[in-house]
Amino acid sequence: MMKVLLFAIFFAQKAFSQDTWDWLRIDCGSDTSYKDANGDTWNSDDDYVKTGDNKQVAPSSSSEVEQLNTLRVFSEQNKNCYTLPTPSSTRYLVRAMFWYGNYDGLSKPSTFDLEFDGNKWATVVTNMNNFTYYEMIYATRGDSISICLARTQDQQFPFISRLESIPLPDEMYPQMRRDMAWFNSYRYDYGANDTILGYPADPYNRIWEPSIPPGLRPVTANFTSIDVTSVNDPPDSAIITAVEAQSSTDTIDLSFGFGNVSHLDHVEMYFTEPFLQTGETRSFSVIVNNSYVNTTNPEYQNCVSIGANSLSFGTLNVQLVPNQRVHAATDNKCRRSLHLNGLGEFVDNFEHLKGWSGEPCLPNDTIWQWLKCSTDDQPPRVTAICLSGYGLQGYLPDFSQMDALEVIDMHNNTLDGEIPDFLGKLPNLRILDLRDNDFSGYVPRTITDNKQLEFK
Repeated sequence: MMKVLLFAIFFAQKAFSQDTWDWLRIDCGSDTSYKDANGDTWNSDDDYVKTGDNKQVAPSSSSEVEQLNTLRVFSEQNKNCYTLPTPSSTRYLVRAMFWYGNYDGLSKPSTFDLEFDGNKWATVVTNMNNFTYYEMIYATRGDSISICLARTQDQQFPFISRLESIPLPDEMYPQMRRDMAWFNSYRYDYGANDTILGYPADPYNRIWEPSIPPGLRPVTANFTSIDVTSVNDPPDSAIITAVEAQSSTDTIDLSFGFGNVSHLDHVEMYFTEPFLQTGETRSFSVIVNNSYVNTTNPEYQNCVSIGANSLSFGTLNVQLVPNQRVHAATDNKCRRSLHLNGLGEFVDNFEHLKGWSGEPCLPNDTIWQWLKCSTDDQPPRVTAICLSGYGLQGYLPDFSQMDALEVIDMHNNTLDGEIPDFLGKLPNLRILDLRDNDFSGYVPRTITDNKQLEFK
């Protein structure tokens, strides 16, 4: 199997603060917007999604995390989408959290799909005991990101507890190609016992989970802050803890499972020398999936990062191999916080109906229930709009660019104004049903004179 490798070391002066004014944080299911104990704003759903119902978790399932005690539930349409504005052309960290909390009293947590801009992100499997979250880093292509929740099983209604979008500096994660999205699979604070790190310890609100792998022992540096750090700016508190091997000849082996599929992974590793010892050095090589990446000699109170891309099947393996010239007194191989992201390609945007967000024809197993899409075109195109009895009001928008349409059925609504003449000019349209609406004026001749069109 071909392997794609990239290694580099990046240094930058430590950033001492991070503005949060351009963060978007939604407390899904909250009736109002508010400021939390840190003074940060949490928004209600209303400006970002037009469907769904606000619910609260059962009192016995209440969480210490305030935003997990409410949720937005979608029980009507098969797919419902949030539209998150992205005013700057940059990469965003997007995180979605889910806590069932037995809100419906049925003790039946649901399973459903999570999508972004028409792409499958994840299958969300919720449970009775813990919250679930998914995170990605995504380079936007427009002025918004569409985050959709799609029902995939009967009577298992999608819901969401918390949704966040945070812009990242351009210099962060320099190995990331802008035509890829990074799905976070693991981000560990090695050597930490039980504390999950997030904001404000991490200025970019990344979540670091504590981990001490079997056979390794935790260590804590004899300093409390980093002088020089990686361009990715990991939190100091994640760097000053570590795990190490039992002896100077031991290799540290770490494995990360992804299921039995081929995938392109990016792994980011952070190292520092935790103890200042005169005349002694620490040196080891980094191996990813049996391919050499780099050799590092960590420096005291400085954080260095090593990144690599690798094609994997099922499991990604990382090894830290001691070099023979290491002084005998430095018989510990220091392993720092490992930040691992899966990468997945994404595709272009497609047609939208005005007032609806999300990609209508993708993924093809969760197409909007009121649409039909072609199967021969790449990308697929909308061929039928079936919105009879959907309570539509107002004027018909201009969707003349949707020239693959064959059927438009919008009868039994309260649409008004004049019937647009572009409808009769759609080259492939065969059926147009506008009965039982409140249109005024004459039917355009482009419709009445169109011999291939059945007009109702």
